[in-house]
Amino acid sequence: MMGYKDQERSGVCEVIKGRLYFAILQRPEDLKGSWLPRPALCFSTDNELVYEPFFQDFGPLNIACTYRFCWKLKGLLIDAEAQGRCVCYCCSIDPKKKPNAAVLLGAYLVLFEDWDADAAYLPLASFEPYLPFRDPTSGISTYHLSVLDCIRAMVKGKKVGWIDFSSFNLQDYEYFEQVENGDLNWIVPNKLVAFSGPAARRSKVYGYRTLVPEDYVEYFKRAGITVVIRLNKKLYDRRRFTDHGIGHHDLYFPDGSCPPERIVHRFLEIVEETPGALAVHCKAGLGRTGVLIGCFIMKHYKFIANECRLWVTYA
Repeated sequence: MMGYKDQERSGVCEVIKGRLYFAILQRPEDLKGSWLPRPALCFSTDNELVYEPFFQDFGPLNIACTYRFCWKLKGLLIDAEAQGRCVCYCCSIDPKKKPNAAVLLGAYLVLFEDWDADAAYLPLASFEPYLPFRDPTSGISTYHLSVLDCIRAMVKGKKVGWIDFSSFNLQDYEYFEQVENGDLNWIVPNKLVAFSGPAARRSKVYGYRTLVPEDYVEYFKRAGITVVIRLNKKLYDRRRFTDHGIGHHDLYFPDGSCPPERIVHRFLEIVEETPGALAVHCKAGLGRTGVLIGCFIMKHYKFIANECRLWVTYA
């Protein structure tokens, strides 16, 4: 087994003894002459699983990318075992690629190997410091998430039954997350879905066709969504949902602000009193939507703030 000094010199750390290694490399060829104990199946996802930023944010990667990574690594470990090899997951020294790679690897360890968060992070700590994840604004970030925060949130998501890669529908997830298909993501499975606010009329913005309330009705009914909560200013007539038997509530508060206590209490009341699922939107379905859904998650599932912030981004 390699000592920590050997790991530091080689740029490689041992994750699963004799089977799985993690390498931070300036160039792929740097792995030659490394401290791996036997021939390795080496792979990188730097150019395969790519985060799409809003402004200055750079990660973490979403649940679909995590799914793809975990099953790929699982398959490589099986192949390597059959060939008498080990697996080495390689990442560049790019300060934004490095924490994303570490979170993916940590996710595999907690979701497929059943490690706890601290155990999963221990080998990854060899390559500290990691650039902390930040919010998607273009200004100075004042609230950071660490690689360990992300791994802990994965553990919590698994514990409450929200991550099950044996039944996860990758095709549906990647279809509905597209702007042209609704920009829609389930944050609390079977209970709360976040989506981008519908427009009053169909038009094209930056090449994308805007969606109107009627575009969502069929899916909402099929998915058991019985109520819509709008958090932004009124851009469409609520009757375009209620005429189809879907309840509608307005809980407006300004974008970028903290919701008043009365808004938080009313939101929780509506969600708790609704037997079916609910769809929540503000203008983009991100900030205000994530804050209030996060309040529900913290109250009912005991997520702490960092776990909650990661989850609403990850899902």
